[in-house]
Amino acid sequence: MLSKFIPALAIAGAASARIVGLAAPKVIAVNETFTVTLLTENYIQSVKDLVAAFALSPRADADGFIGTEYLGSFYLGPDKSNVLTNITFEVTAPATNVGQYLNGVVTSLYGASNGATTIQWSVPITYGDEVSTEQVRSIEGNNVCSSSTPTDPGSNTTTTAPPSTDPTSPPATGNCFPTSTQTLIQSSLVYANALIDSIVQSNNQTGRQNLGQLNGFLGDVSAAVGVGRGGESCNNPPSPSWPPLSPGDSQVRAISILRNVQDTLQAEQGAILQCNDAQAKSIQCQVLRLVDNLDSYYS
Repeated sequence: MLSKFIPALAIAGAASARIVGLAAPKVIAVNETFTVTLLTENYIQSVKDLVAAFALSPRADADGFIGTEYLGSFYLGPDKSNVLTNITFEVTAPATNVGQYLNGVVTSLYGASNGATTIQWSVPITYGDEVSTEQVRSIEGNNVCSSSTPTDPGSNTTTTAPPSTDPTSPPATGNCFPTSTQTLIQSSLVYANALIDSIVQSNNQTGRQNLGQLNGFLGDVSAAVGVGRGGESCNNPPSPSWPPLSPGDSQVRAISILRNVQDTLQAEQGAILQCNDAQAKSIQCQVLRLVDNLDSYYS
Protein backbone atom coordinates (compact mmCIF):
# COMPACT_ATOMS: atom_id res chain seq x y z
CA MET A 1 0.00 0.00 0.00
CA LEU A 2 2.89 2.33 -0.75
CA SER A 3 0.63 4.43 -2.94
CA LYS A 4 -1.13 5.66 0.18
CA PHE A 5 0.33 8.63 1.98
CA ILE A 6 -0.08 10.49 5.23
CA PRO A 7 -1.77 13.86 4.68
CA ALA A 8 0.79 16.64 4.74
CA LEU A 9 -1.27 18.87 6.97
CA ALA A 10 -1.68 16.14 9.56
CA ILE A 11 2.06 15.53 9.68
CA ALA A 12 2.92 19.20 9.69
CA GLY A 13 0.68 19.71 12.69
CA ALA A 14 2.34 16.99 14.77
CA ALA A 15 4.49 18.34 17.58
CA SER A 16 6.50 15.16 17.95
CA ALA A 17 9.69 13.76 16.50
CA ARG A 18 11.95 10.72 16.74
CA ILE A 19 15.63 9.96 16.15
CA VAL A 20 16.14 8.01 12.93
CA GLY A 21 19.85 8.11 12.08
CA LEU A 22 23.48 8.90 12.77
CA ALA A 23 25.98 11.12 10.92
CA ALA A 24 29.69 11.79 11.45
CA PRO A 25 32.70 13.10 9.52
CA LYS A 26 34.01 10.67 6.93
CA VAL A 27 37.57 11.34 8.15
CA ILE A 28 38.61 11.95 11.76
CA ALA A 29 42.03 12.76 13.23
CA VAL A 30 43.90 11.50 16.30
CA ASN A 31 43.14 13.54 19.45
CA GLU A 32 40.92 15.91 17.46
CA THR A 33 37.39 16.83 18.50
CA PHE A 34 34.63 16.19 15.98
CA THR A 35 30.83 16.36 15.86
CA VAL A 36 28.50 13.38 15.94
CA THR A 37 24.93 14.08 14.83
CA LEU A 38 21.67 12.28 15.56
CA LEU A 39 19.20 12.79 12.71
CA THR A 40 15.53 13.38 13.50
CA GLU A 41 12.21 13.34 11.64
CA ASN A 42 8.59 14.26 12.32
CA TYR A 43 6.57 11.53 14.02
CA ILE A 44 2.94 10.80 14.85
CA GLN A 45 3.45 10.56 18.63
CA SER A 46 5.86 11.78 21.28
CA VAL A 47 8.92 9.70 22.13
CA LYS A 48 10.86 9.76 25.38
CA ASP A 49 14.54 9.60 24.38
CA LEU A 50 16.74 8.63 27.31
CA VAL A 51 20.43 8.36 26.44
CA ALA A 52 22.88 8.18 23.52
CA ALA A 53 26.34 6.58 23.47
CA PHE A 54 29.10 6.38 20.85
CA ALA A 55 32.24 4.32 20.28
CA LEU A 56 34.74 3.35 17.59
CA SER A 57 35.22 -0.23 16.50
CA PRO A 58 37.17 -2.17 13.86
CA ARG A 59 33.83 -3.68 12.82
CA ALA A 60 30.24 -2.55 12.40
CA ASP A 61 27.67 -3.05 15.15
CA ALA A 62 27.89 -6.48 16.79
CA ASP A 63 24.71 -7.56 18.59
CA GLY A 64 24.47 -4.48 20.78
CA PHE A 65 28.19 -3.91 21.49
CA ILE A 66 29.29 -0.55 20.10
CA GLY A 67 33.08 -0.97 20.42
CA THR A 68 36.05 -0.76 22.76
CA GLU A 69 37.08 2.80 21.81
CA TYR A 70 34.42 4.49 23.93
CA LEU A 71 33.77 8.13 22.98
CA GLY A 72 31.12 9.04 25.55
CA SER A 73 27.46 8.91 26.52
CA PHE A 74 24.97 11.75 26.75
CA TYR A 75 21.67 12.24 28.56
CA LEU A 76 18.85 13.22 26.22
CA GLY A 77 15.71 13.58 28.33
CA PRO A 78 12.89 16.07 27.73
CA ASP A 79 15.12 18.82 26.33
CA LYS A 80 16.41 16.63 23.50
CA SER A 81 13.32 14.50 22.87
CA ASN A 82 10.73 15.34 20.19
CA VAL A 83 12.90 17.96 18.49
CA LEU A 84 12.90 18.33 14.71
CA THR A 85 16.37 19.85 14.62
CA ASN A 86 19.25 17.37 14.49
CA ILE A 87 21.05 16.78 17.80
CA THR A 88 24.83 17.22 17.94
CA PHE A 89 27.55 16.07 20.35
CA GLU A 90 31.24 16.80 20.56
CA VAL A 91 33.58 13.82 21.00
CA THR A 92 37.35 13.33 20.67
CA ALA A 93 39.07 10.69 18.56
CA PRO A 94 41.48 8.53 20.59
CA ALA A 95 45.16 8.16 19.77
CA THR A 96 44.67 4.49 18.82
CA ASN A 97 43.52 4.68 15.24
CA VAL A 98 42.07 1.18 15.07
CA GLY A 99 38.47 2.22 14.53
CA GLN A 100 36.94 1.68 11.11
CA TYR A 101 33.35 2.30 12.20
CA LEU A 102 31.66 4.80 14.45
CA ASN A 103 28.77 3.10 16.25
CA GLY A 104 26.00 4.90 18.11
CA VAL A 105 23.04 3.74 20.18
CA VAL A 106 19.96 5.56 21.47
CA THR A 107 17.57 4.18 24.07
CA SER A 108 13.98 5.48 23.96
CA LEU A 109 10.47 4.77 25.23
CA TYR A 110 7.62 4.52 22.72
CA GLY A 111 3.86 4.49 23.01
CA ALA A 112 1.41 4.65 25.86
CA SER A 113 2.95 1.53 27.39
CA ASN A 114 6.49 3.04 27.23
CA GLY A 115 7.96 0.20 25.21
CA ALA A 116 11.75 0.35 25.53
CA THR A 117 13.89 0.22 22.42
CA THR A 118 17.61 0.65 21.78
CA ILE A 119 18.47 1.44 18.17
CA GLN A 120 22.05 1.12 16.92
CA TRP A 121 23.61 2.71 13.83
CA SER A 122 27.07 2.35 12.27
CA VAL A 123 28.93 4.57 9.83
CA PRO A 124 32.34 3.86 8.24
CA ILE A 125 35.15 6.27 9.11
CA THR A 126 38.87 6.55 8.42
CA TYR A 127 41.73 8.35 10.17
CA GLY A 128 43.49 11.22 8.42
CA ASP A 129 45.44 14.39 9.06
CA GLU A 130 42.36 16.50 9.83
CA VAL A 131 38.64 16.14 10.38
CA SER A 132 36.75 16.25 7.09
CA THR A 133 33.70 18.35 6.29
CA GLU A 134 32.25 15.48 4.26
CA GLN A 135 29.76 13.46 6.29
CA VAL A 136 28.71 9.81 6.28
CA ARG A 137 25.31 8.82 7.59
CA SER A 138 23.18 5.82 8.43
CA ILE A 139 19.39 5.74 8.57
CA GLU A 140 18.95 1.96 8.71
CA GLY A 141 19.37 1.25 12.42
CA ASN A 142 19.06 -2.10 14.19
CA ASN A 143 16.84 -2.68 17.22
CA VAL A 144 19.23 -4.26 19.74
CA CYS A 145 16.96 -3.85 22.77
CA SER A 146 16.03 -7.55 22.57
CA SER A 147 19.66 -8.71 22.68
CA SER A 148 19.51 -10.66 25.92
CA THR A 149 23.02 -11.34 27.26
CA PRO A 150 24.66 -11.31 23.80
CA THR A 151 28.13 -12.61 23.08
CA ASP A 152 30.76 -9.91 23.58
CA PRO A 153 32.93 -9.84 20.40
CA GLY A 154 35.88 -8.79 22.58
CA SER A 155 35.50 -11.76 24.90
CA ASN A 156 36.37 -15.43 24.59
CA THR A 157 33.37 -16.41 26.70
CA THR A 158 29.93 -17.11 25.32
CA THR A 159 27.00 -16.65 27.67
CA THR A 160 23.60 -17.98 26.72
CA ALA A 161 20.61 -16.36 28.33
CA PRO A 162 17.80 -18.62 29.51
CA PRO A 163 14.59 -18.31 27.51
CA SER A 164 12.22 -15.71 28.90
CA THR A 165 8.93 -16.86 30.38
CA ASP A 166 7.52 -13.35 30.50
CA PRO A 167 5.02 -13.04 27.62
CA THR A 168 5.46 -9.26 27.58
CA SER A 169 9.23 -9.34 27.09
CA PRO A 170 10.75 -9.15 23.59
CA PRO A 171 12.01 -12.38 22.07
CA ALA A 172 15.75 -13.09 22.32
CA THR A 173 15.95 -13.30 18.54
CA GLY A 174 14.91 -10.46 16.28
CA ASN A 175 11.58 -11.77 14.95
CA CYS A 176 10.74 -8.40 13.44
CA PHE A 177 8.23 -7.01 11.00
CA PRO A 178 8.18 -5.49 7.50
CA THR A 179 9.87 -2.11 7.44
CA SER A 180 6.60 -0.42 6.38
CA THR A 181 4.71 -1.58 9.48
CA GLN A 182 5.39 1.52 11.59
CA THR A 183 4.44 3.79 8.68
CA LEU A 184 1.17 1.90 8.25
CA ILE A 185 0.39 2.34 11.94
CA GLN A 186 1.22 6.04 11.72
CA SER A 187 -1.19 6.37 8.80
CA SER A 188 -3.88 4.54 10.78
CA LEU A 189 -3.40 6.98 13.65
CA VAL A 190 -3.68 9.95 11.30
CA TYR A 191 -6.93 8.72 9.74
CA ALA A 192 -8.40 7.81 13.13
CA ASN A 193 -7.77 11.40 14.20
CA ALA A 194 -9.19 12.72 10.92
CA LEU A 195 -12.32 10.60 11.45
CA ILE A 196 -12.74 12.03 14.96
CA ASP A 197 -12.59 15.54 13.46
CA SER A 198 -15.19 14.59 10.84
CA ILE A 199 -17.55 13.22 13.51
CA VAL A 200 -17.17 16.36 15.63
CA GLN A 201 -17.93 18.51 12.56
CA SER A 202 -20.83 16.23 11.48
CA ASN A 203 -19.15 15.91 8.08
CA ASN A 204 -20.43 12.49 7.02
CA GLN A 205 -19.00 12.57 3.49
CA THR A 206 -15.43 13.21 4.66
CA GLY A 207 -16.00 10.90 7.62
CA ARG A 208 -16.89 7.95 5.38
CA GLN A 209 -13.77 8.60 3.31
CA ASN A 210 -11.60 8.70 6.43
CA LEU A 211 -13.23 5.52 7.74
CA GLY A 212 -12.47 3.77 4.46
CA GLN A 213 -8.85 4.89 4.60
CA LEU A 214 -8.58 3.81 8.24
CA ASN A 215 -9.95 0.35 7.47
CA GLY A 216 -7.58 0.04 4.52
CA PHE A 217 -4.49 0.86 6.55
CA LEU A 218 -5.61 -1.36 9.44
CA GLY A 219 -5.95 -4.20 6.94
CA ASP A 220 -2.36 -3.58 5.86
CA VAL A 221 -1.18 -3.56 9.47
CA SER A 222 -3.04 -6.81 10.11
CA ALA A 223 -1.29 -8.42 7.16
CA ALA A 224 2.09 -7.08 8.32
CA VAL A 225 1.81 -8.51 11.85
CA GLY A 226 0.37 -11.81 10.64
CA VAL A 227 -3.24 -11.88 11.78
CA GLY A 228 -4.71 -11.81 8.28
CA ARG A 229 -5.97 -8.75 6.46
CA GLY A 230 -9.43 -9.15 7.99
CA GLY A 231 -8.18 -10.49 11.31
CA GLU A 232 -8.84 -14.10 10.30
CA SER A 233 -6.61 -15.50 13.06
CA CYS A 234 -8.00 -13.23 15.80
CA ASN A 235 -11.16 -15.21 16.61
CA ASN A 236 -12.79 -12.03 17.85
CA PRO A 237 -16.37 -12.57 19.03
CA PRO A 238 -19.20 -10.82 17.16
CA SER A 239 -19.88 -7.27 18.22
CA PRO A 240 -22.53 -7.16 20.97
CA SER A 241 -25.95 -5.73 20.18
CA TRP A 242 -26.65 -2.58 22.14
CA PRO A 243 -29.86 -0.57 22.40
CA PRO A 244 -29.91 2.31 19.89
CA LEU A 245 -28.51 5.60 21.12
CA SER A 246 -29.44 9.15 20.26
CA PRO A 247 -27.34 10.78 17.51
CA GLY A 248 -25.46 12.84 20.09
CA ASP A 249 -24.72 9.86 22.31
CA SER A 250 -23.68 7.78 19.30
CA GLN A 251 -21.24 10.51 18.34
CA VAL A 252 -19.72 10.55 21.82
CA ARG A 253 -19.45 6.75 21.84
CA ALA A 254 -17.82 6.64 18.40
CA ILE A 255 -15.20 9.22 19.41
CA SER A 256 -14.46 7.28 22.61
CA ILE A 257 -13.91 4.10 20.60
CA LEU A 258 -11.57 5.89 18.20
CA ARG A 259 -9.56 7.31 21.10
CA ASN A 260 -9.18 3.75 22.37
CA VAL A 261 -8.09 2.67 18.89
CA GLN A 262 -5.37 5.36 18.92
CA ASP A 263 -4.12 4.35 22.38
CA THR A 264 -4.05 0.69 21.38
CA LEU A 265 -2.18 1.40 18.15
CA GLN A 266 0.45 3.33 20.11
CA ALA A 267 0.88 0.32 22.39
CA GLU A 268 1.27 -1.82 19.28
CA GLN A 269 4.09 0.41 18.07
CA GLY A 270 5.98 -0.38 21.27
CA ALA A 271 5.49 -4.12 20.74
CA ILE A 272 6.75 -3.86 17.16
CA LEU A 273 9.81 -1.87 18.18
CA GLN A 274 10.57 -4.63 20.71
CA CYS A 275 10.08 -7.28 18.00
CA ASN A 276 7.41 -8.90 20.20
CA ASP A 277 5.45 -10.89 17.65
CA ALA A 278 2.85 -12.39 19.99
CA GLN A 279 2.04 -9.10 21.70
CA ALA A 280 1.77 -7.21 18.39
CA LYS A 281 -0.72 -9.78 17.08
CA SER A 282 -2.79 -9.67 20.27
CA ILE A 283 -2.90 -5.87 20.25
CA GLN A 284 -3.86 -5.72 16.58
CA CYS A 285 -6.76 -8.08 17.29
CA GLN A 286 -7.88 -5.65 20.01
CA VAL A 287 -7.74 -2.81 17.48
CA LEU A 288 -9.87 -4.75 14.99
CA ARG A 289 -12.43 -5.57 17.66
CA LEU A 290 -12.71 -1.91 18.62
CA VAL A 291 -13.24 -0.92 14.99
CA ASP A 292 -15.89 -3.63 14.63
CA ASN A 293 -17.70 -2.08 17.60
CA LEU A 294 -17.42 1.33 15.92
CA ASP A 295 -19.81 0.13 13.20
CA SER A 296 -22.64 0.12 15.76
CA TYR A 297 -22.28 3.88 16.23
CA TYR A 298 -20.82 5.21 12.99
CA SER A 299 -20.98 3.96 9.42
